[in-house]
Amino acid sequence: MNAAEKIDILSVNKIFDNVIESIDHSRDRILDLVSDARKEHELLKEQLEKVQGKIDNAITKVDDLEKKDRIARNSLAVVSKNFRSNSETEIKKAYDKATEIRIELKIAQKEEENLRDERNRIEIAIKNAIKNIQNAEQVVHQVSVAASYLKGEILDALEEAGFGMNMMMGVRILEAQENERRRISRDIHDGPAQRVANIVMKADLCEKIARKDLDAGLKELSTLKEASRIALKEVRDIIYNLRPMSLDDLGLNKTIEMNTSSVFEGSEIHIDYKLAKVPDALEEIIQLAVFRISQEILNNIKKHSNANHVYIKTEYGTKYMRITIGDDGKGFDVEETLIRVKREKKNYGLLGMIERVEQLKGEILIESSELTGSVFSIKLPLNREVILSE
Repeated sequence: MNAAEKIDILSVNKIFDNVIESIDHSRDRILDLVSDARKEHELLKEQLEKVQGKIDNAITKVDDLEKKDRIARNSLAVVSKNFRSNSETEIKKAYDKATEIRIELKIAQKEEENLRDERNRIEIAIKNAIKNIQNAEQVVHQVSVAASYLKGEILDALEEAGFGMNMMMGVRILEAQENERRRISRDIHDGPAQRVANIVMKADLCEKIARKDLDAGLKELSTLKEASRIALKEVRDIIYNLRPMSLDDLGLNKTIEMNTSSVFEGSEIHIDYKLAKVPDALEEIIQLAVFRISQEILNNIKKHSNANHVYIKTEYGTKYMRITIGDDGKGFDVEETLIRVKREKKNYGLLGMIERVEQLKGEILIESSELTGSVFSIKLPLNREVILSE
């Protein structure tokens, strides 16, 4: 490389540095908005706890006034029944007391109703706040991806000058790790963590309502049971998405078969398996990649293909393996679809699958037509030794 080419690379890098600085600044501003949204979300949660406390007090107050109201009305009935033996003053006193308690009861019931309405409003606001946070985080992610691609371009230029390969791999690995941590944190925070917090509040509410009205308490208990079931499912889904335990317990082939059966449960699609014996050389990270890729392809087949037959085949060589998944569905325009999903930023599963294969130094071939259906053929290295040797 001559001096002029080096100068050109430096000039291009300077331009990229300015662009990346601008993108990073925009990302920081969006992160500030996310931070503000999270603070608002926490404030709403605090408000919800305070309102729930007021509701609990209101329920106790209404219960107490209802008891007093019954006593006062019984007393009034007794006094009225024996009006000849009671003076007009005693009758009026009993009537005024019953009326006063009745008014207090109506006011307390209205306060309880208003507090419940306020609680519902805050719960809706919390849901909207969570949605806004998720949307903002998605924008941050997209901006981060754009910045990483630009950084990749710079590192590629540095690589041509004899630098940057290790740096480029390091940046991409760190970014992937951070994105995964962020996703897991968001899944737990917005899923089971929120539900468990609501379950604790509802459990306390159930106890108070049951003391007042057993049928209403049982109804609240039913919603509590459903919320617990959903929270448990979300926790299991998060664990499964991190790493299916069946990979360790049953192996790759059985895990693929179990997932396929789950995806197509209730359908009449016929599945044909040709899964070769998994060699000891196949590293765990590649097994997980094979499972995730097959999972994404099968989900897309179920959603879009209208297929009657699906086949899954694995083959192993000394350095590489291949998984092939095909169907006899309606097919799609591969080139047009890839251009569209990249442009519209949709179907992150398909893009993520392709990116996963590229990161592992593999190859992916997608063939599809209306007459023959679709075939996904993915070649992957058996382990990281093969990746590093490339």
